[in-house]
Amino acid sequence: MRDVLIVETSNLDILTDYFTGRYTAYLDYIQYADEPVTDKKRFVLEVMNKLDPLVNKMESELLSIYVDKYRTHKPFTFYANNLAQQAVINSLNKKLNKLVQGIKRPQIAFKCQSTHQALQA
Repeated sequence: MRDVLIVETSNLDILTDYFTGRYTAYLDYIQYADEPVTDKKRFVLEVMNKLDPLVNKMESELLSIYVDKYRTHKPFTFYANNLAQQAVINSLNKKLNKLVQGIKRPQIAFKCQSTHQALQA
């Protein structure tokens, strides 16, 4: 029996992987590895395609804040020097989360074992 499992990947996980460069590193790796196109690769490419246009328009100072925030896990309030900057960050967070929320999570096929079979093993 085969079932499909939706990988639980929160918006925070996706944004962390994106801003820390994990997705770029993964794509660089599989470019040289003989790995077939998988749901994971499609997922990573979709994340990059959705987020890159918005992130490429960000000012370098703001991009640095996002990279540092997702590497250190400090709250965004740590970076906002004034209300205007906090408003920009809040607006950008809403846009990023909306983009990420719309991305279909990858599916992984796995074989289910009944509890009885697992206990006998």
